[in-house]
Amino acid sequence: MSEVNPYAAPNSSLQHPVSTQPVLSIEKALQRGYDFSIDGLISEAWQLVKGSKGILFAGFVVFYLIIIAISIALTLAFGGVSVLSGSAELGIVGELLTNLLVSALTYPFLAGIMMVGIRRAAGQPIAFNQLFQHFDKLLPLVITGVLSTLLISIGFMLFVLPGLYLSIAYMLAMPLVVERGLSPWQALETSRKAISQHWFKVLALLVVLTIIVLISAIPLGIGLIWSLPLLIIASGVLYRTIFGVLPAAQ
Repeated sequence: MSEVNPYAAPNSSLQHPVSTQPVLSIEKALQRGYDFSIDGLISEAWQLVKGSKGILFAGFVVFYLIIIAISIALTLAFGGVSVLSGSAELGIVGELLTNLLVSALTYPFLAGIMMVGIRRAAGQPIAFNQLFQHFDKLLPLVITGVLSTLLISIGFMLFVLPGLYLSIAYMLAMPLVVERGLSPWQALETSRKAISQHWFKVLALLVVLTIIVLISAIPLGIGLIWSLPLLIIASGVLYRTIFGVLPAAQ
C-alpha cells in the first residue's frame, strides 16, 4: 500500500480532459456571447498547470537574463561614448533609448506567455520556443501595448472608473493580435466588447486569482511556482471560452 506524502507539491493529471469550444469568427463570437463560472474556470486551469510550470518559468528566466544583458551592454556603450565625447546629454539619451528598447521587447514576450496559456487551455502542445515566436509582430504588439496604456492612463485621470474599466476590458488584446491577426485598434475594441459582456464577472475572476497569487507569495514566494502559471492558463481558458482557438495557432 503506497503512502501519500502530505508535503508533496500540488499535483494534477495530464490526462485531465480539456473542454473545447468551436472556433468562431470574431463577429460570431461577439454575437453568440459566452458565460463561465469562476470556480469552474479556475478548477480547469489548475488541472492544466502541471506540464506548463517549467516552460513558463524557464521563459521568464531566459527573457530577463537577455534583457539584463542588453541593458548592461547598451548602458556601457552609451556611457563610454558619453565620456569620450564629454556630453552628459548623450548618456541621458542612451538611457532613454535603452528603456524604450527593453519596453518594446517585453510586449512580444508577454504575448508569447499568453499564447502558451491559450494553447494549454485548448489542449494544444506547448514548448519553450513558443514564448519567443511572436517577435515578428513587434510593431503591432508595441502599438497595442502603448495604445492600451495611454487610454487606460487617460481613463484613470477621468475619475478613475474609466481607467479601471479599460484595464480589465483590454486584457485579451495582445493574443488577438497574434492568434487572429487583428490590427491594434481592432484587437483593443474586440477585447473590450467581449469582456464587457461579463465585465464584473471577469473582474471578480481576476480579483480571486490575484488573491491566490498574493497568498502564494507569502512563504518565500514558493507558491508562485504554481499560482503564476494558474493565472496565465486561467486567462487562456477565458480566451478559449470566448473565441475558441485556431488549430494551427502560432
